[in-house]
Amino acid sequence: MRAISLLVTMGLFACQSDADKSDDLKEEGDSGLEESDSGTDDTESIPIEECPDNVICHNSYPLVLTGDTSNSSSRIYDGYGCAPSTNESGPESVYRLTLSEPGFLALALSDMAQDVDIDIHLLSESDPDACIDRGHWRAGSYLEAGDYWVIADSWVNSSGEEKSGQFTLRVGFTTLNDMIGEGMESLFADDVLFAYGTAWARDEGEHFMAAFTDFSLHSAEERLWLWDMEEGASLGRFHVAHGENSSASNDDAYAAYFSNINNSHQSSLGVMRGGETYTGSYGYSMRIDGLEPGYNDLVRSRAIVMHPWEGSRPEYIEYFGMTAPTWGCPGIDDRDSEYVIDLLADGGLMVFWYPDNDWAENSSYLP
Repeated sequence: MRAISLLVTMGLFACQSDADKSDDLKEEGDSGLEESDSGTDDTESIPIEECPDNVICHNSYPLVLTGDTSNSSSRIYDGYGCAPSTNESGPESVYRLTLSEPGFLALALSDMAQDVDIDIHLLSESDPDACIDRGHWRAGSYLEAGDYWVIADSWVNSSGEEKSGQFTLRVGFTTLNDMIGEGMESLFADDVLFAYGTAWARDEGEHFMAAFTDFSLHSAEERLWLWDMEEGASLGRFHVAHGENSSASNDDAYAAYFSNINNSHQSSLGVMRGGETYTGSYGYSMRIDGLEPGYNDLVRSRAIVMHPWEGSRPEYIEYFGMTAPTWGCPGIDDRDSEYVIDLLADGGLMVFWYPDNDWAENSSYLP
């Protein structure tokens, strides 16, 4: 078609060959916690009744909380079911978080001094054996509505030194309604939020930046959402191209066919992870690792990468009515691509979605 003809003239064939990419290749008290600005507005959180002593309770997000475990008298939790061999017998700061609806809860620690070692734990109840997730910097999970316990606990080393001290805890919560409010269709939003939670539970994400692509949309629409799970907020929508052989037979602007096959020039579906960055034939780009065998686990060897793409510029789309197809790579407007890539690289989770009868019916990441 005309758009592809211009690509030949402009030299815009993306992922020209699989081989071509190989070398591009928190009221302060006994809890030791002080609350800071939640980062949303001047409205305070709705008071929660019956909050236990020495526990900080919240039900509105996002939150930015500062604390100091060295000022805390709480020493209830010494170890956790999800890390039974880790000595967490130092003082801890304890929170109870109330969720009014299902969604993904993201917890991120920062601002710890070099001699401070605090771990974050997410529990389904106050029992330390009811551990859902933990980490030195991050923990999170897709959760149903209810009360959950978060413990920022001081690690104790083999010499008996308690690594207590100051920290900042950021709490983000992303719900289906949040995503729909940013323009996502309900089925798409429900699936990708669940898939993200599944991938995180499998320890497949390294940080809380994510991208969700709805390949059922016309390519002239901004169909990739960049999402900060730590803030529970969208960072923007972007045009993204699909592979030329993924185009529907009656309209190249729609994707309809997907594969995991070498030299297919088709896009792949499913949950993937951003890899390392590099500078190649199309400029500053990012390799991708597929996480679903049979659906996208060959994207790295196929040299399917995220790269800058003039064919995803609004000017191009306005003229031709669609993005320029690639040879399978998710090409992003070259003036936005560096921003997107830098946020997703080195462990950001991505979900490429389409309501087909194969991946959408059989993926182990979906409900």
